[in-house]
Amino acid sequence: MKRACRIIAGFLGLVLTFGCGAQAKVIDSRTDTEKIQIVGQIETAAPTEAVKETAVPLASAAVSESNASDAVTPQPIVVSDPATPEPTEAPTEEPTEEPTEEPTEAPTEAPTPAPTATPEPNRTEAEKFCDIAESLLDVVYKRGGTKLETGFDPGGFVYYCLNKVGVKVKHKTSKGYSEYDAWQRVESMDDLEPGDLCFFMTPGNDSVNCVAIYLGKDQIIYPSSGEGKVITNKITSSYWTEAFVFARRVF
Repeated sequence: MKRACRIIAGFLGLVLTFGCGAQAKVIDSRTDTEKIQIVGQIETAAPTEAVKETAVPLASAAVSESNASDAVTPQPIVVSDPATPEPTEAPTEEPTEEPTEEPTEAPTEAPTPAPTATPEPNRTEAEKFCDIAESLLDVVYKRGGTKLETGFDPGGFVYYCLNKVGVKVKHKTSKGYSEYDAWQRVESMDDLEPGDLCFFMTPGNDSVNCVAIYLGKDQIIYPSSGEGKVITNKITSSYWTEAFVFARRVF
């Protein structure tokens, strides 16, 4: 259709170019007061034979093309929808049951048995050490002795009591234990505590020759060569006060 319009427009252009002319006739009818100008009609010259011959086939072609295009009935374009798959049911998961916690019974506290006797107090190692020493009262004195069956001297007595309470040491003399630097040294008699080892230098000796265990309340325990057995005595007596050198704290 657009092509036919272009052909007709070209044909009209040729007609206007070759056969058209415009003439204006001006009629001058003047009076003393006015002048009238009349524009006449446009005269169009008849097309020549050559133009007719050229124009007829073009017009015929345009008409026939127009008819041909009009004769063709456009078929409707059918846009087919893409094949729609049949909906498939998605597999549904079987619901899983939430685990239910079984109620747990609150633990019942076991009944506390009624005390049948007074419990033993929590005793320190120093107190146990003193108890062992006191249990050996009246055991015979024996020079160099380290056994309950045969008796003790001061060094053997300390050796036996320490091992009984769990302090593993070698057998030493009184002077040997005084030189045991691993134990804290206590210089003053006023600072003594139960379980401390007290060292003495008795008259007629130039170094430590006796060791005793301090029990507290100014009491000491040791094997006495003069008494021939294990005894207790007051450390505050003038004899022991003058003989005291220092002490060592094992516990």
